Amino acid sequence: MASILISECLVPIFKYLEDDPVSLFPCILVNRYWCRTAIPILWSNPFSLTKFDSRYGSRRMFSLINTFISTLPQESKNLLISHEIKIPEITNLTFNYQTFLRVIDMLCIDLAVKDWFAHPNYGKLSYTSTQIKLLLSVLTTHLHNSSFINILKISHTIIVKTTGTTSDIILDIINQIPIKNTKNCFSNLKEFQYNSDTPIMENLFLKLSQITNSIERISFSIYRIMTDSALILLKSQKNLKELTIQYHIMYDILIDKNAISTLLEKSITLFNLTLEKFYFPLENLLNFINLRELSLTDCGYHDYNFHDWLKFSLISLPNLKKFIYRDSNPIYLEIFSRFITNTNINNFGSNLSHIIIQCCKFQNPNNTNLLLISISNNCPLLSFYSGPISSNDTFELSQLLTSCSYIKTLRLHPSTSNCSLSRISFDPLLLELSKAPLLHLKTLTIVHGWIIKSNIFESFLKSRLEIRKFNFYWNNTLVIGDLVKICKEYPNIIKGYGEFNSI
Repeated sequence: MASILISECLVPIFKYLEDDPVSLFPCILVNRYWCRTAIPILWSNPFSLTKFDSRYGSRRMFSLINTFISTLPQESKNLLISHEIKIPEITNLTFNYQTFLRVIDMLCIDLAVKDWFAHPNYGKLSYTSTQIKLLLSVLTTHLHNSSFINILKISHTIIVKTTGTTSDIILDIINQIPIKNTKNCFSNLKEFQYNSDTPIMENLFLKLSQITNSIERISFSIYRIMTDSALILLKSQKNLKELTIQYHIMYDILIDKNAISTLLEKSITLFNLTLEKFYFPLENLLNFINLRELSLTDCGYHDYNFHDWLKFSLISLPNLKKFIYRDSNPIYLEIFSRFITNTNINNFGSNLSHIIIQCCKFQNPNNTNLLLISISNNCPLLSFYSGPISSNDTFELSQLLTSCSYIKTLRLHPSTSNCSLSRISFDPLLLELSKAPLLHLKTLTIVHGWIIKSNIFESFLKSRLEIRKFNFYWNNTLVIGDLVKICKEYPNIIKGYGEFNSI
Protein backbone atom coordinates (compact mmCIF):
# COMPACT_ATOMS: atom_id res chain seq x y z
CA MET A 1 0.00 0.00 0.00
CA ALA A 2 2.88 2.37 0.82
CA SER A 3 4.29 2.11 -2.71
CA ILE A 4 0.97 3.21 -4.25
CA LEU A 5 1.34 6.77 -2.94
CA ILE A 6 2.85 8.95 -5.66
CA SER A 7 5.56 11.53 -4.95
CA GLU A 8 3.04 14.38 -5.20
CA CYS A 9 1.41 12.93 -2.08
CA LEU A 10 4.56 11.86 -0.26
CA VAL A 11 6.61 15.05 -0.67
CA PRO A 12 4.20 17.36 1.24
CA ILE A 13 3.96 14.77 4.01
CA PHE A 14 7.73 14.40 4.27
CA LYS A 15 8.24 18.18 4.15
CA TYR A 16 5.86 18.52 7.09
CA LEU A 17 8.31 16.31 9.02
CA GLU A 18 11.38 18.20 7.78
CA ASP A 19 12.24 19.61 11.23
CA ASP A 20 11.54 16.30 12.95
CA PRO A 21 14.28 13.91 11.76
CA VAL A 22 13.34 11.31 14.39
CA SER A 23 9.96 10.90 12.65
CA LEU A 24 11.23 11.39 9.10
CA PHE A 25 14.11 8.92 9.28
CA PRO A 26 11.92 5.75 9.55
CA CYS A 27 10.26 6.75 6.26
CA ILE A 28 13.46 5.95 4.34
CA LEU A 29 13.28 2.37 5.66
CA VAL A 30 9.82 1.58 4.21
CA ASN A 31 11.02 0.77 0.69
CA ARG A 32 13.34 2.10 -2.01
CA TYR A 33 10.73 4.46 -3.46
CA TRP A 34 10.05 6.08 -0.10
CA CYS A 35 13.79 6.24 0.53
CA ARG A 36 14.52 8.06 -2.75
CA THR A 37 11.69 10.51 -2.01
CA ALA A 38 12.53 11.21 1.63
CA ILE A 39 16.33 11.40 1.48
CA PRO A 40 16.49 14.77 -0.38
CA ILE A 41 14.17 16.30 2.24
CA LEU A 42 15.98 14.70 5.17
CA TRP A 43 19.30 16.10 3.92
CA SER A 44 18.07 19.48 2.67
CA ASN A 45 18.67 21.18 6.02
CA PRO A 46 20.70 18.82 8.24
CA PHE A 47 22.40 21.67 10.12
CA SER A 48 19.74 23.47 12.15
CA LEU A 49 19.51 24.52 15.78
CA THR A 50 16.31 22.52 16.31
CA LYS A 51 18.10 19.33 15.23
CA PHE A 52 21.29 20.30 17.05
CA ASP A 53 19.43 20.80 20.34
CA SER A 54 17.38 17.64 20.05
CA ARG A 55 17.87 14.55 22.18
CA TYR A 56 20.40 12.95 19.83
CA GLY A 57 21.77 16.23 18.45
CA SER A 58 25.43 15.69 19.33
CA ARG A 59 25.52 12.16 17.91
CA ARG A 60 23.67 13.27 14.78
CA MET A 61 26.03 16.20 14.12
CA PHE A 62 29.06 13.93 14.54
CA SER A 63 27.64 11.53 11.95
CA LEU A 64 26.77 14.42 9.61
CA ILE A 65 30.30 15.81 9.61
CA ASN A 66 31.70 12.31 9.08
CA THR A 67 29.43 11.80 6.08
CA PHE A 68 30.25 15.15 4.48
CA ILE A 69 34.00 14.68 5.02
CA SER A 70 33.66 11.34 3.22
CA THR A 71 32.21 13.14 0.19
CA LEU A 72 35.23 15.45 -0.11
CA PRO A 73 37.56 15.02 -3.09
CA GLN A 74 40.85 13.30 -2.28
CA GLU A 75 42.79 16.54 -2.64
CA SER A 76 40.76 18.11 0.17
CA LYS A 77 41.13 15.00 2.32
CA ASN A 78 44.91 15.13 1.88
CA LEU A 79 44.88 18.76 2.99
CA LEU A 80 43.02 17.82 6.18
CA ILE A 81 45.36 14.89 6.82
CA SER A 82 48.38 17.18 6.47
CA HIS A 83 46.96 19.22 9.34
CA GLU A 84 46.42 16.10 11.47
CA ILE A 85 42.66 16.05 11.03
CA LYS A 86 41.28 12.54 11.24
CA ILE A 87 39.40 11.27 8.16
CA PRO A 88 36.46 8.91 8.92
CA GLU A 89 36.51 5.53 7.23
CA ILE A 90 33.22 5.61 5.33
CA THR A 91 32.99 4.06 1.88
CA ASN A 92 30.31 3.27 -0.69
CA LEU A 93 27.87 6.06 0.18
CA THR A 94 24.43 5.36 -1.26
CA PHE A 95 23.75 8.98 -2.27
CA ASN A 96 25.68 12.14 -3.03
CA TYR A 97 24.29 13.72 0.11
CA GLN A 98 25.92 17.11 -0.38
CA THR A 99 23.86 17.66 -3.57
CA PHE A 100 20.63 17.66 -1.53
CA LEU A 101 21.70 20.57 0.68
CA ARG A 102 19.39 23.57 0.30
CA VAL A 103 19.97 25.46 3.56
CA ILE A 104 23.32 26.77 4.78
CA ASP A 105 23.34 28.04 8.36
CA MET A 106 26.92 29.06 9.11
CA LEU A 107 26.35 29.24 12.86
CA CYS A 108 25.09 25.65 12.96
CA ILE A 109 27.88 24.37 10.72
CA ASP A 110 30.38 26.16 12.93
CA LEU A 111 28.90 24.56 16.06
CA ALA A 112 28.75 21.15 14.39
CA VAL A 113 32.43 21.27 13.38
CA LYS A 114 33.52 22.21 16.89
CA ASP A 115 31.24 19.54 18.33
CA TRP A 116 32.79 16.99 15.94
CA PHE A 117 36.29 17.75 17.22
CA ALA A 118 35.11 17.54 20.83
CA HIS A 119 33.14 14.31 20.37
CA PRO A 120 34.51 11.31 22.36
CA ASN A 121 34.56 9.16 19.22
CA TYR A 122 36.93 11.56 17.47
CA GLY A 123 39.72 10.10 19.53
CA LYS A 124 41.71 13.29 19.99
CA LEU A 125 41.33 15.43 23.10
CA SER A 126 43.12 18.54 21.82
CA TYR A 127 42.65 20.54 18.64
CA THR A 128 43.63 23.98 17.43
CA SER A 129 41.62 26.90 16.10
CA THR A 130 43.55 26.53 12.85
CA GLN A 131 42.23 22.97 12.44
CA ILE A 132 38.67 24.14 13.10
CA LYS A 133 38.95 26.99 10.58
CA LEU A 134 40.45 24.68 7.97
CA LEU A 135 37.78 21.99 8.27
CA LEU A 136 35.02 24.62 8.36
CA SER A 137 36.38 26.29 5.22
CA VAL A 138 36.91 23.04 3.30
CA LEU A 139 33.49 21.65 4.20
CA THR A 140 31.60 24.87 3.45
CA THR A 141 33.31 25.35 0.11
CA HIS A 142 32.58 21.75 -0.86
CA LEU A 143 28.92 21.97 0.20
CA HIS A 144 28.33 25.19 -1.72
CA ASN A 145 30.02 23.90 -4.84
CA SER A 146 27.85 20.79 -4.77
CA SER A 147 24.45 22.32 -4.11
CA PHE A 148 21.88 24.87 -5.16
CA ILE A 149 21.29 26.86 -1.99
CA ASN A 150 17.80 28.22 -1.26
CA ILE A 151 18.47 29.68 2.19
CA LEU A 152 21.68 31.30 3.46
CA LYS A 153 22.05 32.27 7.13
CA ILE A 154 25.12 34.07 8.43
CA SER A 155 25.71 34.94 12.08
CA HIS A 156 28.80 37.09 12.54
CA THR A 157 28.44 37.44 16.31
CA ILE A 158 30.29 36.81 19.55
CA ILE A 159 29.16 33.20 19.62
CA VAL A 160 31.14 32.34 16.47
CA LYS A 161 34.16 34.56 16.99
CA THR A 162 36.30 31.63 18.12
CA THR A 163 36.44 30.53 14.51
CA GLY A 164 35.99 34.11 13.45
CA THR A 165 35.68 33.59 9.69
CA THR A 166 32.14 32.44 8.90
CA SER A 167 31.31 35.52 6.82
CA ASP A 168 34.78 35.53 5.29
CA ILE A 169 34.39 31.91 4.15
CA ILE A 170 31.10 32.71 2.41
CA LEU A 171 32.66 35.78 0.84
CA ASP A 172 35.61 33.72 -0.47
CA ILE A 173 33.16 31.29 -2.09
CA ILE A 174 31.10 34.09 -3.64
CA ASN A 175 34.24 35.81 -4.96
CA GLN A 176 35.02 32.67 -6.96
CA ILE A 177 31.71 32.97 -8.84
CA PRO A 178 31.93 34.95 -12.11
CA ILE A 179 29.44 37.80 -12.12
CA LYS A 180 28.28 36.96 -15.64
CA ASN A 181 27.67 33.32 -14.78
CA THR A 182 23.92 33.02 -14.28
CA LYS A 183 24.11 29.46 -12.96
CA ASN A 184 25.80 29.11 -9.60
CA CYS A 185 25.07 27.72 -6.16
CA PHE A 186 23.18 30.92 -5.26
CA SER A 187 21.15 31.24 -8.46
CA ASN A 188 18.06 29.92 -6.66
CA LEU A 189 18.67 31.73 -3.38
CA LYS A 190 15.28 32.67 -1.91
CA GLU A 191 16.13 33.68 1.64
CA PHE A 192 19.05 35.55 3.18
CA GLN A 193 19.48 36.14 6.92
CA TYR A 194 22.29 38.22 8.37
CA ASN A 195 22.94 38.75 12.07
CA SER A 196 25.95 40.91 12.92
CA ASP A 197 27.41 42.66 15.94
CA THR A 198 30.54 43.61 13.99
CA PRO A 199 31.03 46.01 11.05
CA ILE A 200 28.76 44.84 8.28
CA MET A 201 30.41 42.89 5.48
CA GLU A 202 30.20 45.45 2.67
CA ASN A 203 31.78 43.17 0.08
CA LEU A 204 29.49 40.27 0.96
CA PHE A 205 26.32 42.25 0.30
CA LEU A 206 27.69 43.85 -2.84
CA LYS A 207 28.82 40.54 -4.33
CA LEU A 208 25.50 38.86 -3.50
CA SER A 209 23.65 41.65 -5.29
CA GLN A 210 25.74 40.94 -8.40
CA ILE A 211 25.19 37.18 -8.58
CA THR A 212 21.51 36.84 -7.62
CA ASN A 213 18.34 38.91 -7.93
CA SER A 214 15.82 36.23 -6.94
CA ILE A 215 15.87 36.61 -3.14
CA GLU A 216 12.33 36.81 -1.77
CA ARG A 217 13.03 37.01 1.97
CA ILE A 218 15.74 39.14 3.59
CA SER A 219 16.37 39.58 7.30
CA PHE A 220 18.91 42.05 8.67
CA SER A 221 19.66 41.88 12.38
CA ILE A 222 22.26 44.61 12.74
CA TYR A 223 24.06 46.77 15.25
CA ARG A 224 25.07 49.63 12.95
CA ILE A 225 23.52 51.73 10.18
CA MET A 226 22.23 50.21 6.96
CA THR A 227 25.22 50.45 4.64
CA ASP A 228 25.11 51.35 0.95
CA SER A 229 25.89 47.79 -0.10
CA ALA A 230 23.04 46.43 2.06
CA LEU A 231 20.64 48.84 0.34
CA ILE A 232 22.03 47.84 -3.08
CA LEU A 233 21.31 44.22 -2.20
CA LEU A 234 17.71 45.14 -1.38
CA LYS A 235 17.26 47.19 -4.56
CA SER A 236 18.68 44.47 -6.82
CA GLN A 237 16.04 41.88 -5.83
CA LYS A 238 13.23 41.80 -8.38
CA ASN A 239 10.61 40.06 -6.26
CA LEU A 240 11.33 40.84 -2.61
CA LYS A 241 8.32 39.66 -0.59
CA GLU A 242 9.47 39.64 3.03
CA LEU A 243 11.78 42.09 4.78
CA THR A 244 12.93 42.22 8.39
CA ILE A 245 15.17 44.95 9.82
CA GLN A 246 16.10 44.68 13.51
CA TYR A 247 18.40 47.24 15.09
CA HIS A 248 20.17 46.12 18.26
CA ILE A 249 21.49 49.18 20.02
CA MET A 250 19.99 49.71 23.47
CA TYR A 251 18.09 52.97 23.98
CA ASP A 252 18.62 53.98 20.37
CA ILE A 253 16.51 54.07 17.21
CA LEU A 254 17.93 53.69 13.70
CA ILE A 255 16.96 56.67 11.53
CA ASP A 256 18.15 56.28 7.95
CA LYS A 257 16.56 58.32 5.13
CA ASN A 258 18.25 56.25 2.40
CA ALA A 259 16.91 53.03 3.92
CA ILE A 260 13.42 54.55 4.14
CA SER A 261 13.62 55.50 0.47
CA THR A 262 14.70 51.96 -0.47
CA LEU A 263 11.79 50.45 1.47
CA LEU A 264 9.37 52.70 -0.42
CA GLU A 265 10.81 51.44 -3.73
CA LYS A 266 9.91 47.89 -2.64
CA SER A 267 6.48 48.76 -1.26
CA ILE A 268 4.48 47.09 -4.06
CA THR A 269 6.18 43.69 -3.94
CA LEU A 270 6.43 43.36 -0.15
CA PHE A 271 3.95 41.03 1.58
CA ASN A 272 5.57 40.94 5.02
CA LEU A 273 7.34 43.83 6.74
CA THR A 274 8.95 43.58 10.20
CA LEU A 275 10.74 46.58 11.72
CA GLU A 276 12.31 46.77 15.18
CA LYS A 277 13.89 49.98 16.50
CA PHE A 278 13.95 51.26 12.93
CA TYR A 279 12.11 54.54 12.35
CA PHE A 280 9.72 54.44 9.42
CA PRO A 281 7.14 57.25 8.99
CA LEU A 282 3.73 55.71 9.65
CA GLU A 283 2.03 57.73 6.90
CA ASN A 284 4.28 56.02 4.31
CA LEU A 285 2.65 52.67 5.06
CA LEU A 286 -0.19 53.65 2.71
CA ASN A 287 2.12 52.66 -0.17
CA PHE A 288 2.31 49.03 1.02
CA ILE A 289 -1.09 48.01 -0.30
CA ASN A 290 -0.17 44.33 -0.67
CA LEU A 291 1.04 43.81 2.89
CA ARG A 292 -0.22 40.66 4.58
CA GLU A 293 1.87 40.94 7.74
CA LEU A 294 3.05 44.12 9.47
CA SER A 295 5.11 44.14 12.65
CA LEU A 296 6.39 47.34 14.30
CA THR A 297 8.36 47.21 17.57
CA ASP A 298 9.67 50.33 19.32
CA CYS A 299 10.07 52.22 16.07
CA GLY A 300 10.57 55.67 17.57
CA TYR A 301 7.10 57.20 17.60
CA HIS A 302 7.49 58.67 21.11
CA ASP A 303 7.47 62.22 19.68
CA TYR A 304 4.22 61.66 17.76
CA ASN A 305 1.30 63.79 18.91
CA PHE A 306 -2.35 62.97 18.23
CA HIS A 307 -2.27 64.80 14.88
CA ASP A 308 0.73 62.73 13.75
CA TRP A 309 -1.06 59.52 14.72
CA LEU A 310 -4.14 60.54 12.73
CA LYS A 311 -2.20 59.99 9.52
CA PHE A 312 -1.77 56.33 10.49
CA SER A 313 -5.47 55.95 11.30
CA LEU A 314 -6.41 56.91 7.73
CA ILE A 315 -4.33 54.17 6.13
CA SER A 316 -6.04 51.17 4.55
CA LEU A 317 -4.21 47.86 4.11
CA PRO A 318 -6.95 45.62 2.68
CA ASN A 319 -4.80 42.48 2.41
CA LEU A 320 -3.43 42.61 5.95
CA LYS A 321 -3.82 39.35 7.89
CA LYS A 322 -1.40 39.84 10.77
CA PHE A 323 -0.80 43.11 12.63
CA ILE A 324 1.71 43.47 15.47
CA TYR A 325 2.47 46.69 17.30
CA ARG A 326 4.70 46.84 20.37
CA ASP A 327 5.85 50.03 22.06
CA SER A 328 7.26 51.08 25.41
CA ASN A 329 5.71 54.52 24.91
CA PRO A 330 2.02 55.49 25.36
CA ILE A 331 -0.32 55.05 22.38
CA TYR A 332 -3.81 56.25 21.39
CA LEU A 333 -6.28 53.37 21.27
CA GLU A 334 -8.82 55.20 19.10
CA ILE A 335 -6.14 55.54 16.41
CA PHE A 336 -5.78 51.75 16.19
CA SER A 337 -9.56 51.43 16.18
CA ARG A 338 -9.78 53.69 13.13
CA PHE A 339 -6.90 51.90 11.41
CA ILE A 340 -8.67 48.53 11.73
CA THR A 341 -11.90 50.05 10.44
CA ASN A 342 -10.19 51.69 7.46
CA THR A 343 -8.37 48.47 6.62
CA ASN A 344 -11.83 46.96 6.09
CA ILE A 345 -13.10 49.69 3.75
CA ASN A 346 -14.85 48.23 0.67
CA ASN A 347 -14.63 44.71 2.15
CA PHE A 348 -17.35 42.51 3.62
CA GLY A 349 -14.92 41.58 6.37
CA SER A 350 -11.28 42.26 7.04
CA ASN A 351 -8.71 39.54 6.44
CA LEU A 352 -7.15 40.30 9.82
CA SER A 353 -6.83 37.09 11.82
CA HIS A 354 -3.93 37.97 14.13
CA ILE A 355 -3.76 41.20 16.18
CA ILE A 356 -1.15 42.10 18.80
CA ILE A 357 -1.17 45.55 20.42
CA GLN A 358 1.30 45.46 23.27
CA CYS A 359 1.90 48.54 25.40
CA CYS A 360 2.05 49.18 29.15
CA LYS A 361 0.82 52.77 28.94
CA PHE A 362 -2.16 54.27 27.13
CA GLN A 363 -2.98 57.93 26.55
CA ASN A 364 -6.68 57.10 26.79
CA PRO A 365 -7.18 53.81 28.68
CA ASN A 366 -10.99 54.17 28.66
CA ASN A 367 -11.10 53.87 24.87
CA THR A 368 -10.52 50.12 24.72
CA ASN A 369 -14.23 49.80 23.99
CA LEU A 370 -13.65 51.57 20.65
CA LEU A 371 -10.86 49.16 19.77
CA LEU A 372 -12.87 46.06 20.67
CA ILE A 373 -15.97 47.28 18.79
CA SER A 374 -13.86 47.97 15.71
CA ILE A 375 -12.40 44.45 15.85
CA SER A 376 -15.87 42.92 16.38
CA ASN A 377 -17.31 44.79 13.40
CA ASN A 378 -14.45 44.21 11.00
CA CYS A 379 -12.53 41.04 11.85
CA PRO A 380 -14.78 37.97 11.61
CA LEU A 381 -11.76 35.73 10.91
CA LEU A 382 -9.86 36.77 14.04
CA SER A 383 -8.19 33.80 15.75
CA PHE A 384 -5.49 35.54 17.84
CA TYR A 385 -5.93 38.66 19.97
CA SER A 386 -3.26 40.00 22.31
CA GLY A 387 -4.05 43.45 23.57
CA PRO A 388 -5.69 45.77 26.08
CA ILE A 389 -9.10 45.45 27.66
CA SER A 390 -10.82 47.20 30.55
CA SER A 391 -12.69 45.56 33.40
CA ASN A 392 -15.75 47.50 32.24
CA ASP A 393 -15.64 46.14 28.68
CA THR A 394 -17.94 43.18 29.36
CA PHE A 395 -20.41 44.10 26.60
CA GLU A 396 -17.62 44.73 24.09
CA LEU A 397 -16.00 41.41 25.03
CA SER A 398 -19.32 39.65 24.51
CA GLN A 399 -19.64 41.24 21.06
CA LEU A 400 -16.08 40.26 20.21
CA LEU A 401 -16.58 36.62 21.18
CA THR A 402 -19.85 36.47 19.23
CA SER A 403 -18.52 38.12 16.06
CA CYS A 404 -15.12 36.44 16.12
CA SER A 405 -16.18 32.85 16.73
CA TYR A 406 -12.86 31.39 15.55
CA ILE A 407 -10.86 32.80 18.48
CA LYS A 408 -8.09 30.37 19.47
CA THR A 409 -5.83 32.59 21.57
CA LEU A 410 -6.70 35.42 23.97
CA ARG A 411 -3.89 37.31 25.68
CA LEU A 412 -5.44 40.10 27.70
CA HIS A 413 -3.67 43.12 29.16
CA PRO A 414 -5.40 45.64 31.50
CA SER A 415 -6.02 49.00 29.89
CA THR A 416 -4.53 51.51 32.33
CA SER A 417 -2.43 54.66 32.16
CA ASN A 418 0.36 52.63 33.81
CA CYS A 419 -0.08 48.93 34.56
CA SER A 420 2.78 48.90 37.07
CA LEU A 421 0.97 51.37 39.35
CA SER A 422 -2.54 49.90 39.52
CA ARG A 423 -4.43 46.62 39.34
CA ILE A 424 -7.95 45.98 38.08
CA SER A 425 -10.27 43.02 38.51
CA PHE A 426 -10.43 40.35 35.83
CA ASP A 427 -13.51 38.72 37.40
CA PRO A 428 -16.19 40.64 35.38
CA LEU A 429 -14.46 39.59 32.16
CA LEU A 430 -14.15 36.01 33.39
CA LEU A 431 -17.89 35.89 34.08
CA GLU A 432 -18.50 37.10 30.52
CA LEU A 433 -16.13 34.45 29.16
CA SER A 434 -18.20 31.84 31.02
CA LYS A 435 -21.26 32.77 28.91
CA ALA A 436 -19.49 32.32 25.56
CA PRO A 437 -19.01 28.86 23.98
CA LEU A 438 -15.42 29.59 22.88
CA LEU A 439 -15.42 26.34 20.91
CA HIS A 440 -11.97 26.92 19.40
CA LEU A 441 -10.18 28.41 22.42
CA LYS A 442 -6.73 26.88 22.93
CA THR A 443 -4.97 29.40 25.18
CA LEU A 444 -6.12 32.10 27.60
CA THR A 445 -3.39 34.31 29.10
CA ILE A 446 -3.75 37.31 31.42
CA VAL A 447 -0.74 39.59 31.90
CA HIS A 448 0.47 42.57 33.92
CA GLY A 449 -1.78 44.03 36.56
CA TRP A 450 -4.91 41.90 37.03
CA ILE A 451 -6.66 40.73 40.17
CA ILE A 452 -8.42 37.37 39.90
CA LYS A 453 -10.45 35.31 42.39
CA SER A 454 -9.90 31.58 42.17
CA ASN A 455 -13.56 30.75 42.89
CA ILE A 456 -14.68 32.85 39.88
CA PHE A 457 -12.11 31.05 37.75
CA GLU A 458 -13.48 27.71 38.96
CA SER A 459 -16.97 28.75 37.85
CA PHE A 460 -15.52 29.54 34.45
CA LEU A 461 -13.99 26.06 34.26
CA LYS A 462 -17.30 24.43 35.16
CA SER A 463 -18.91 26.27 32.23
CA ARG A 464 -16.50 24.46 29.91
CA LEU A 465 -17.08 20.87 31.06
CA GLU A 466 -18.32 19.79 27.63
CA ILE A 467 -15.78 21.78 25.59
CA ARG A 468 -12.23 20.97 24.46
CA LYS A 469 -9.22 21.47 26.75
CA PHE A 470 -7.36 24.78 26.83
CA ASN A 471 -4.23 26.31 28.37
CA PHE A 472 -4.33 29.01 31.05
CA TYR A 473 -1.35 31.18 32.00
CA TRP A 474 -0.92 34.31 34.09
CA ASN A 475 1.80 36.87 34.77
CA ASN A 476 2.19 39.57 37.44
CA THR A 477 -1.35 38.86 38.64
CA LEU A 478 -2.72 39.17 42.19
CA VAL A 479 -4.48 35.88 42.88
CA ILE A 480 -7.07 35.63 45.64
CA GLY A 481 -7.16 31.93 46.42
CA ASP A 482 -5.18 29.08 44.85
CA LEU A 483 -5.26 28.97 41.05
CA VAL A 484 -2.76 26.13 40.78
CA LYS A 485 -4.84 23.89 43.06
CA ILE A 486 -7.99 24.53 41.03
CA CYS A 487 -6.19 23.87 37.73
CA LYS A 488 -4.99 20.53 39.11
CA GLU A 489 -8.57 19.60 40.06
CA TYR A 490 -9.80 19.98 36.46
CA PRO A 491 -7.38 17.93 34.30
CA ASN A 492 -10.14 17.24 31.78
CA ILE A 493 -10.50 20.98 31.09
CA ILE A 494 -7.07 22.49 31.71
CA LYS A 495 -4.33 21.21 29.42
CA GLY A 496 -1.45 23.41 30.59
CA TYR A 497 -1.28 26.10 33.25
CA GLY A 498 1.05 28.19 35.37
CA GLU A 499 2.59 31.55 36.12
CA PHE A 500 5.40 32.87 33.93
CA ASN A 501 7.90 35.67 34.47
CA SER A 502 7.65 37.83 31.37
CA ILE A 503 5.35 38.71 28.47
